[in-house]
Order: sequence, then C-alpha cells, then structure tokens
Amino acid sequence: MFNIMSHIINQSKYTRRYQPRHSLAKYIIDQIELSELRPQNIVKEMGYPTKHTIPACDRLRHVLCNRYLGLDGSYMDKYLTADEFLAKLFEVLEIPYQPFAEDIAQIKHDLVNPPKSLCTYSLRAEIDFEFVNANWMVRCGVSRLAHIRLPNDFSEMNKAKRTSIIKDAIYDHYQQYVSGLPYDGVIKSYQLIAEQNNEVIETIAYGLPKSSNV
Repeated sequence: MFNIMSHIINQSKYTRRYQPRHSLAKYIIDQIELSELRPQNIVKEMGYPTKHTIPACDRLRHVLCNRYLGLDGSYMDKYLTADEFLAKLFEVLEIPYQPFAEDIAQIKHDLVNPPKSLCTYSLRAEIDFEFVNANWMVRCGVSRLAHIRLPNDFSEMNKAKRTSIIKDAIYDHYQQYVSGLPYDGVIKSYQLIAEQNNEVIETIAYGLPKSSNV
C-alpha cells in the first residue's frame, strides 16, 4: 500500500465538503488543496459539459467520500465509467497513476471479495420543514442539517460508549438547531440506523433531549 502524505487538517474552501473514507481519497484531496482548484473547474477540465456541472460536482464529492472511490458503481453518469472518472481526475490533478495502481487493484479485489463487514451507523434528526416553492438544491442543502457526524471508529466501540456518544451528539445538535433552523424547521425526533452489507438491520428511535427517552 502506497504511503500517502499527511492529510491537511484545516481544509479550505476548495476541500471542506470532502470527508474521505480511503487513504487514496485523502491524497487526492490534498492535491486539490494544493492546486487550489474548485470542483467546477475540476469537472470542466475532466471534460464534463457546462450543463452537467452540478451533477458532475456531486459525483466528484461522492467519489472522494466513498470508501471504494466510486469503483463500486454507486454513482454513474453517461459521460464516464467509474475507472474513466478516476483516471481523468488523476490526469487533471497531475497525479501519476502507476504508484497508486496497487491501491486501486486492492479496492477492486475488496469489491469482489468483501470481508465480513462491521455495522455502519448513521445518526439523523427527523425534521419537518415548511418548504414553499423551494427547488431541489435548496431542499438538498437544508436536509444536510439533519445528519449528525459520528466518530470514524463508532462501530468498533462497545454499546455503553456508543450510547454515551449518541446522547451527547443529540444534545449538541438539538441545542444548536432547536431555534435556528431555516424554513421553520422543527425537530421531531432522532434515529440511529445500523446497516450491514448495505442492508438496514436495525433502526433505533430517540426522543428529544428534554425527553426521558434520551
């Protein structure tokens, strides 16, 4: 496995939307940071037409946040295959492909021979918004406020530690947004969703912090 450079902790406007889940993605994001390239500039250089800029930027973010760098076919379009997308991205960022060929081959191997996976968890708030003539971009942007970040090693923790983190995360989220959500958003409850092998195996509902359910 190729040893990557340290990931830049204080990300700038060029990379703050990327949360890598693979070491190679961290390296690519570092290169974007150093190149000071905006997503729209990157996808333009990759050959995407102007009218497809927003979906292409969404795909770029997905690839850099996906544990398989999109090679699992989880985000496709009519312009580039998963392999072509990664190759074009390397080309635009002037990253030599060969030193990372082993990493990419390992990703493909893991896709064909997946190890027994741990559960993955996601925590989100159930929020009612009053949208009036809001387009999909606005709805998508606002919906991100419902997602609560959990530690990367959350699935490896014991139940007591996970429960403590969930309670603290819900409390912090509620205090931050209870009176400051756009579109008259009202937090109704919270949900922890456990998935394994891309299937939901458990959903746990939590009340609001002022409730005895949390």
